[in-house]
Amino acid sequence: MVKELVWQIGEVAYEALDVIDTFIHDIVILGTKHVLREMTNVRHARMLHNVAKKMEELNKEINKIYDNMEEYGIESGEASADAQYERSREDMVGFDFHSTTLHNRKREEVEEDDIVGFFDNSTTLVKLLLEGNPQLDVVSIIGMGGSGKTTLAGKIYNNVVIQNHFNCRAWVCISQNFRTRDLLLEILKFEMPKSNELTRKKLFKYSSEDELKNKLFRCLQGSRYLVVMDNIWRSEVWDEIRSAFPDDSNGSRILITSRKKEVALHASLTPPYLLPFLSKDESWELFGRKVFRGGTCPPELETMGRQIAEGCHGLPLSIVVLAGILANKEKSFHIWSKFVGHVTSFLTHEDDSTICQKILSLSYTNLPQHLKPCFLYFGIYSEDFEIPIRQLMHLWVAEGFIQHNCHRFSEDVAEIYLEELIDRSLIQVASRRTDGGVKTCRIHQFLRDLCILESAEEKFLEVRTHVNLLSTNKSRRLSIQGSLDPDAYISSNPSHPSCSLLFHGQDTYDFDPNHWKWVLENFKLLRMLNFGCVDLYSIPTRIEELIHLRYLGIESDALKALPASIGNLINLETLDLRGTFLNCLPKGIWKLRRLRNLYMSGPVSLPNHLDPNVTTLNNLRVFSTVSLNLKTVCPITSGALPNLTKLGIWFAADENNNEVVDVLKCLHDLSNLQTLKIINCLERHSLPISFPEAITKITLRHVRVKVRRDMKVLGKLLNLKILKLQSCLLSSKFYVFGGSFPQLQVLQLENLRIKNWKQRRGAMPCLRHLVIKRCIELTMLPSKLQSLTVLQNVEVLWSTPESALMLQKLQTKVGFKLLVHPLPHNLVT
Repeated sequence: MVKELVWQIGEVAYEALDVIDTFIHDIVILGTKHVLREMTNVRHARMLHNVAKKMEELNKEINKIYDNMEEYGIESGEASADAQYERSREDMVGFDFHSTTLHNRKREEVEEDDIVGFFDNSTTLVKLLLEGNPQLDVVSIIGMGGSGKTTLAGKIYNNVVIQNHFNCRAWVCISQNFRTRDLLLEILKFEMPKSNELTRKKLFKYSSEDELKNKLFRCLQGSRYLVVMDNIWRSEVWDEIRSAFPDDSNGSRILITSRKKEVALHASLTPPYLLPFLSKDESWELFGRKVFRGGTCPPELETMGRQIAEGCHGLPLSIVVLAGILANKEKSFHIWSKFVGHVTSFLTHEDDSTICQKILSLSYTNLPQHLKPCFLYFGIYSEDFEIPIRQLMHLWVAEGFIQHNCHRFSEDVAEIYLEELIDRSLIQVASRRTDGGVKTCRIHQFLRDLCILESAEEKFLEVRTHVNLLSTNKSRRLSIQGSLDPDAYISSNPSHPSCSLLFHGQDTYDFDPNHWKWVLENFKLLRMLNFGCVDLYSIPTRIEELIHLRYLGIESDALKALPASIGNLINLETLDLRGTFLNCLPKGIWKLRRLRNLYMSGPVSLPNHLDPNVTTLNNLRVFSTVSLNLKTVCPITSGALPNLTKLGIWFAADENNNEVVDVLKCLHDLSNLQTLKIINCLERHSLPISFPEAITKITLRHVRVKVRRDMKVLGKLLNLKILKLQSCLLSSKFYVFGGSFPQLQVLQLENLRIKNWKQRRGAMPCLRHLVIKRCIELTMLPSKLQSLTVLQNVEVLWSTPESALMLQKLQTKVGFKLLVHPLPHNLVT
């Protein structure tokens, strides 16, 4: 009953918000039309009367809810209805529901030592991959859902011996809705340089399935490769994909994981490896590590803790989820004793998915209130999708999920929320940035199912495939993970409750005028509109009617222009145009006073900045990537973007005017700038002699670098932590001066024609991560590297055997992790 009352209160709150938003929408739209003032005043009065009437009705609904609360003995003054519901759950399962304090730290990468119970399994499987028949072979891991198949495969995939043995590796996840084309594209992504991302996307879009198979075959031919295909559900997967893998009798391997033994037997004559459950001691070890995070269990709780761990019956997923909950609770006999009884009741069923579903549902229930919508929001993404963290942060902010903090930017608080979900084992890290932060993440399919089920019950989110435009929707958010019915008629539903419309699926299809009419007529209160993979050829002028829009994401390479009316989206905070091929933004862009993030694939030109009434975009923090030419220099040099924290600039081709080059001198005035990317700046002496003091990351790509001059300037930046030099023009000798780069943690040298690296004493004392990629002429490394005591990771990618050998010798002295990828045969110059 309490949960029902909570739901009713939420519904009334949403209705009140919709009434207000609808009134604002109608007022703005009415004000933009040529209507006689007297008629307008009459209509305004009528609209206000209707609002007052609806609010009065909602007030009666609230009074009824409070009457019901009193009838059932729920005291409104004691706590909110939501807190009452949480307290009733606490009485049932014995949990302490207190919120988690925000913390500001980078989540460190999980070390292999945190993986429990897989040593013998890993050793056996590594041997199978390295030894045996030289012909192409398939090695398989099978086991119950949640038994750790993916974790074990990941441990093997990242094993140093495996990395050094296979000069080509790829990892792909297989969803239940498997499509051969998608799988081929995922594997090919590992084989094509990321710098060709836009070209790759355009190429793949128009390639047939057979062409992709042939392309993959040619890419892999001659290489000793390892391809991990995780979570295969059907035998037909291997039948569809096997012809794309060449067999050069060089020991190449395919590693698959599956719940079904018949899938493994179908793919290979090699007997599948059945992953056993964890033993009691292993279960307790894993449980203890996750709960106490490096600490030790108090003696008085060990017996109780072992009972909890044993109650999971050796299923790692259950152990990790339960430990993630208890890690944030009071470590007391009272709490743990109730928990034991509760877990045992959940683990008495035979169906593993039912067990996990109930456990995961329990973990959701015990989330702090501020994390619940953030977790449910993962349901918008399709199965096995690798989720970009930055996009997710902006979506959360635009949805209003992030609590206001006057001392932090909203995206920074959102990142802390994500870290909390990771700490609770609800979200998995898929990849990391060079500085150790999370770059992409995934959600387990059981957890995704939980998000969708809970969201449907709470009318938080509805996920649909193959949507008919006539169908109605009652959820606040609609995620279309399929295709729209192009033959359906449009139904008008002005009271549509959805405030977010997201297209996210594998199918690409044209978004035609009928679809636009459906959006504009039925989703007037939209705050979020993300088109994902939809082919969008144009945007109607009427988009200005979506005045509540806070986030607009477009990836279509078919879109060539934006309407000027986009400047009337007065609440727009994030405009993400990555993946489009726009040449110039409309003048209306300068009217978006609340715009905080503007992403483009680049280079995109700015419109002329001529309107004297529009002087600044005070809220703009992210501006990347903009093309600089004579027409677009002014907004940056004139101080029209005072609060930028991230800026990407691309110098227009054949642009030699000094005014364009001199824009770099004005960067010093951007006092809040933290991240800077400069592309295609080949003018001599073009880099400035000073940068903003707050800058922490600089990326130079296709930039002329005067080593002795520019490295000295960069080395004096006291807060610089990340420096990336990519395909830059510089002399054959690379200098790092003594005492320079005092805070630098990450240095990436990519595709540079340097032969010698000279480094003086005291330089880069904080360097933790060094990447040397495709520097094929670099044969001499500085001996001073061995004095870098904090160096943790060194990656040598597509580089010379000489430099790799030197680093291997240096590794024995310094003790860092070394990852070596030889230069592929087809890239040797």
